[in-house]
Amino acid sequence: MTKFKYLLFLIYLVLFTTSVYAMAPTVQVEGHWESVNPFFIVQATIDGKSERVRLPKLTFKTEVDSDELYQKICENITSQDAVFNLYHNGLGIPEKKNGFYYASDVYLKDLDLTFTGYLRRIGYKFSLPKTPNFDEVEEIDVNALTAKDIEKVKEAKKVEKEAQKKANQIAALRSATVLDVLPKTVLPPKIRNEQAKVAAIVANLKKRPYKTEVIQMDPLRWASGYMGTLKENGEIDMVKCESQIVDMVIRVPDKKGWLTPKMLEEIKNTPCEFVLARYKNGLEVVEGTRYLLHDIYFTRLKLSWEEWLEKHELKCSEYIEKPEYASGVIPIEIHRVEGVFKSLDALSICQINFTEKSKLVYPQEIMRVFSPKPRPDKKQIYKFLKSYTDAYSGKKVDVHLMVCPDGKSYTELGQKRIKRMFFIENSAPFDETEQKIISNMNN
Repeated sequence: MTKFKYLLFLIYLVLFTTSVYAMAPTVQVEGHWESVNPFFIVQATIDGKSERVRLPKLTFKTEVDSDELYQKICENITSQDAVFNLYHNGLGIPEKKNGFYYASDVYLKDLDLTFTGYLRRIGYKFSLPKTPNFDEVEEIDVNALTAKDIEKVKEAKKVEKEAQKKANQIAALRSATVLDVLPKTVLPPKIRNEQAKVAAIVANLKKRPYKTEVIQMDPLRWASGYMGTLKENGEIDMVKCESQIVDMVIRVPDKKGWLTPKMLEEIKNTPCEFVLARYKNGLEVVEGTRYLLHDIYFTRLKLSWEEWLEKHELKCSEYIEKPEYASGVIPIEIHRVEGVFKSLDALSICQINFTEKSKLVYPQEIMRVFSPKPRPDKKQIYKFLKSYTDAYSGKKVDVHLMVCPDGKSYTELGQKRIKRMFFIENSAPFDETEQKIISNMNN
């Protein structure tokens, strides 16, 4: 490559990097929503650390009483696990400025909807910002921050401005005294100053291939369903879980005859949240043919497995963590594979034919997707599935497949899981097309 071509390439790379950064994409980060103050700064726990997260600055279409809105949020959004969509630096690393993370939205697990979705549910109409609210900290009333926070913000602002001022002075000086006399084949000072930054970005990009991104999974997985037939040895037959019928097993009291007909009747077909154990590679623990349960939460009874046993004056042994079980977060990669959508067989099950050869998938696969939110009415589910299949069968899709640390396809209840899916022809996300079909059915 000639020096001139190299110069053009480097200029393009810097411009590309700048444009990517300007797009300010977001990355999903698991955390815990602790509380929110009147200026919509969330006190959160992220990666075990106490952090402050700025919620998106919304433009309301009608006049809003901010005190009333804040009161509603405090009353209905309590402390809970959440997924924060944080703006990142272009490399998937959440960016912190002025002591804050900045979110485009937050998914609240207990409410099973996003922060903006909650506001729409209670009747507010607004538009979302197209860019991150990095500079909004200057608009925050200082009463919303502690003295320590204020000093951090001031210091960060001061350092940032000084650094920018020096950079501008140096760039201006060099441009005036050096650039005019440089041969055309020599890199200009401004580009040369960016070389270290560009090199660092390129190094990081090489570590994370174009077709791959990384997310983190919890060592346990929650799955919704209905209780099956419980036996005295802890085996549970015919559990209805996530559109499948599976067998499970859980630890039980070391006492003969502990399980009574009254207890069985109490939990017969009751809705549950099953907490499944995972291996270190992210797959669910299977003992024989049964999925191992860490816990069960009986939704109607509002009791966990041990609490339910204690209610009946029983106690079971503690859950045993084996070396092969996951005890911390599991890194899961996302790989993109192109295919052709065939059918939607259940709210969370679809069939896809894969045109691109990959060790991760067979030519034909039955795969798990996320159910539509909101879901169609129970009486209309069959109509929805048929309408969706009729509308999208044969369409090309870009499938974002979840992959375990050992290179195997990540599965849930034995079926491969899709993180995201897009229809290539119109770049439409899968969940958006689902809502389109539901809307057409309701009209």
